[in-house]
Amino acid sequence: MTQVFISYSRKDSSFINQLVADLQKAGLDVWYDVSHIAGGARWRSEIENALRSSQYVIVVLSPDSIVSEWVEREFLFSSNLRRKIIPVMYRACEIPLNYVDLNYIDLQGENYGRNFRQLLKALQVDSTPSALPASAARPPSFKWKPQYLALMGGGAVLAAVLLGSFLMRGLFAPETAPTAPVISPTPSAEETQVSIALTEPPAGASEIPDPSDIPMVFIPAGEFTMGSDNIDEPLAECQSYYTGCDESWFIEEQPAHTVYLDDYYIDVYEVTNTLYADCVNAGVCEPPTDAGSATRDDYYGNAEFEHYPVIFVDWNMAKTYCEWREARLPTEAEWEKAARGADERIYPWGDELDPAALNYNQEFGDTVEAGNYDDGTSPYGLYDMAGNVWEWVADYYSSTYYQDSPSSNPLGPESGQGHVLRGGSWYDPAFLIRASSRLKEPDPVGNNIGFRCARDPDR
Repeated sequence: MTQVFISYSRKDSSFINQLVADLQKAGLDVWYDVSHIAGGARWRSEIENALRSSQYVIVVLSPDSIVSEWVEREFLFSSNLRRKIIPVMYRACEIPLNYVDLNYIDLQGENYGRNFRQLLKALQVDSTPSALPASAARPPSFKWKPQYLALMGGGAVLAAVLLGSFLMRGLFAPETAPTAPVISPTPSAEETQVSIALTEPPAGASEIPDPSDIPMVFIPAGEFTMGSDNIDEPLAECQSYYTGCDESWFIEEQPAHTVYLDDYYIDVYEVTNTLYADCVNAGVCEPPTDAGSATRDDYYGNAEFEHYPVIFVDWNMAKTYCEWREARLPTEAEWEKAARGADERIYPWGDELDPAALNYNQEFGDTVEAGNYDDGTSPYGLYDMAGNVWEWVADYYSSTYYQDSPSSNPLGPESGQGHVLRGGSWYDPAFLIRASSRLKEPDPVGNNIGFRCARDPDR
């Protein structure tokens, strides 16, 4: 099967979405990163495998992609594999040195409808009018911003090439030289598959793998609103579930206050069974205290559930795992900013409850695969920040901590009877899965408790 790999910057996602849709309409079988790379899967390995099985590589050129370290690495790796590379210009930019000998296809603005045929021809797909999608006649919409017009200087390009060449021998270099693929002279549309490389997350963030090859998202420094003073609706729901629920149940979230955080990275997905097992197999982590789940006797260690969140791990077990990965547990403030962004939203996806965006309220009665809800991602592209499993954070718990916590990089109380859990779980009602909701536990284990990791930028 012929496969096409698309390398791009996530800041160009609106264009990529249209390009993929039009390629599908032209009869191509499209493999899309955010829909097909499972939560907990090894990101770098997925990219390597896609490149190895691809015969064509489309590189979408823009001011953002030409400075993307991952686009650079994908180009170098595909060049080493002797793949046919097809550059397409989406937004005007200086052509990097790697591409000066390659003829690019101009898909900017009104050129899109006219030159889309050239792309199909380069992919050896029938480019007659009947094969063209209707949307190819319409240029993709894009709002130009001043910063997008800045071009990368030649010296910076050369430095990126040299750095990429060095990194090529490390990050993506195979143990043995790959065998050049046997390319069919004229592959049919049914045989052609398009693969989108996971290079960067939505605009405003940058996605990288950590040293253990696990996707993390960069959260930029800045302020956000932590906590909540709006308790009327969650209080009413709480009272419908629990006898004796009153305003004191929500004092721990008050007052809403502004917090500044430095840059940090945090996992895109909850830590899964297979990822945690790596630490166990390395002799560092203890196995979960129970190999089952709420409804399954055989959960941890079962290949069917390898991409499901690990459970039955206490705070110390979670901390040990993150440190083994050269990472750490996120602080409570870091977790909340990653979950709700800077616009005080109630849930990761917005202010209205969307039952289709998460696993909660015993709908399934157990965990589901990590990264299962595309509609429930946070402003930074994180999955399952509401529901599925509660997540350990680094902080000790105090119900009054928000009343006098530091306004910059708070770390929580110096001591306490237990640590904080955030995010709610598959078991909990809506008022407990809000981004500001906090739960104190004396470091137990449970079938609805898991975690994710964070790390500082200098690691």
